[in-house]
Amino acid sequence: MKIKKVGNRGILFTFQQLKESHYDCVTNIYVINAKEHFFICDTYIGPYYVKQVKKYLEDNFGKKKYIAFNSHGHWDHIWGNSEFKDDIIISHELCKEFIDKYADKALSINKEQFAKDDIEIVLPNITFSEKIRFEEDGVEFFYSPGHSKDSASCYDYQDNTLFVGDNIDDPIPYFMCWNKLDVYKRTLERYLDINADIVVQSHGDIKDNNLIKDNIAYIDKLIKKEKIEFKDEDALKKHKVNMKCLKL
Repeated sequence: MKIKKVGNRGILFTFQQLKESHYDCVTNIYVINAKEHFFICDTYIGPYYVKQVKKYLEDNFGKKKYIAFNSHGHWDHIWGNSEFKDDIIISHELCKEFIDKYADKALSINKEQFAKDDIEIVLPNITFSEKIRFEEDGVEFFYSPGHSKDSASCYDYQDNTLFVGDNIDDPIPYFMCWNKLDVYKRTLERYLDINADIVVQSHGDIKDNNLIKDNIAYIDKLIKKEKIEFKDEDALKKHKVNMKCLKL
């Protein structure tokens, strides 16, 4: 686990388990150390890892109430929910439906390779349709479909930091799971309207609005069915996965 301070009150916890697999990507838990709560953006692949995050937070900042957030329902973002089953777990309403419908199957497929401990599937206990805001903490969660239909984002408007989950990837989006590309593009354009100083993605390093613009350009070419040239193997690999996922 690598730990990195982000802005004035953000902390990025980066894990390598998926990097060492065919997924070939690091994965982040992003934490906002706010006035009243620790906001936990995504819970990764189980309590074993979340306990490490909680120990660091409590050792360095004392005890606060936790609010966990699932950016979407894919297994690598929700397996640690059980560590917060007595706290608030927030997601978009479609995310809760997705977890309820598909999480058990995803667990059966991936647990042998990735589960470090027993995984209990725990559903979000508070959902929203458009947005939910915590005024005293300066944090808002909002619906942002793109990578998947159930995707949502977290905006720390005190720090002007935007957590985008899997909606952004470097150098192009990856594992695109929803073919409404026009909606995806509008979500990324909304990100640009927010004009955050810091952009936090689930599977890579801290970025800024330039990566959002690059992701928009890629999606726009897909929409227009333009030929896309790739300068490196990583981008080409991700593009091939996208074509398979989107069935294009």
